[in-house]
Amino acid sequence: MNIALIGFMGSGKTTIGKKLARQLGWTFLDSDGLIQQKENCSIPEIFAQKGEVYFRECEKSVLTEVAELKKVVLATGGGLPIGEDNWKILRQSFFTVYLKAHFDELFLRITGDPIRPLLQKYPTKNQLKELYLSRVDWYEKAHVIIDTSQKKLERIIGEIIERARPFYTNQN
Repeated sequence: MNIALIGFMGSGKTTIGKKLARQLGWTFLDSDGLIQQKENCSIPEIFAQKGEVYFRECEKSVLTEVAELKKVVLATGGGLPIGEDNWKILRQSFFTVYLKAHFDELFLRITGDPIRPLLQKYPTKNQLKELYLSRVDWYEKAHVIIDTSQKKLERIIGEIIERARPFYTNQN
């Protein structure tokens, strides 16, 4: 079985995922990183050259491939959990953890980050908040919701391990 970290951009999926995988002795994978390897270009380049629809197809392809593996912590892109097809895969092959944070905190973390192509499409705080709100219901379908606001990394990882342990120990 695997663990998938989901949440809005800037929620800490990659940072938390790397350390979580290390503690569990599992493999860490990042869906955006896998897409960049497959496409041999950056996420902003994919968005600019091929569009968001193509990128979402790449996400589904990568998710399907990772679902075949075992003992993987997957940091997903913020939009990967949106849609029934991807949720079906997530539910079948992953223990899903929504890394929740207050929007204002997320906004501070992501503004000015050049590797976030959706900031071009949603340039104002209000537009970005609308995107965030449109995704929250999808994120909240996760097996577990961990509020990361004002928590240290070690505490977040401890909570994930504690909540996920019954799931992955019964599956292996």
